[in-house]
Amino acid sequence: MDKEQLQRGVSTALRWWKSMYVTASELKKEGIQAAPTAWKAELKRAESIDAVLLTQGFRALWFSLSNEITEGHERQVGQNMLCWAAVAGALVTVSKNHAESFAKLAGKKGEGDKPIVSEMRFAQLQQSQTPEEFLRRIRRMLRQLHGEVSVTQLAKDTCYWYQELTSNYPKHADKRVAVRWAMDYYQAK
Repeated sequence: MDKEQLQRGVSTALRWWKSMYVTASELKKEGIQAAPTAWKAELKRAESIDAVLLTQGFRALWFSLSNEITEGHERQVGQNMLCWAAVAGALVTVSKNHAESFAKLAGKKGEGDKPIVSEMRFAQLQQSQTPEEFLRRIRRMLRQLHGEVSVTQLAKDTCYWYQELTSNYPKHADKRVAVRWAMDYYQAK
């Protein structure tokens, strides 16, 4: 998935997220139809990527993504589907769209000059080796942040994480998403 496809997918994911969390009056202004409340409930209960794939909410997101993402070589479509399932599973934990990324918010100082999310928990997220580990750990962090993070940045970061997991991309350390997360986390005030 190239940057342009990713950006279109993230815009679609933002509209999808809004359909579940934004007020009816705001949805009307943007011309977005409200999602059934069952979507959010099903997605929140889904404890694995496979469980997310089986939800109505994920299917709605998948079928609203561009054909460039949902069609093509079978292997690539399968990878894209798992990536966007991770996005859906993470976004359902976000209740309020915030301007800052989750890594910056996680590193902000809470009680006693310690970050809101502990260094150990943050490191565990960075070391996730499977989509299930990632989903479980990101949801835990998002709950600690009271569900307030940038929806678009979380969607992008989840896609970048998944691309890095399934390929040797990128090779330069400074381009890796885990390194960017660490920079945001440790530079947070």
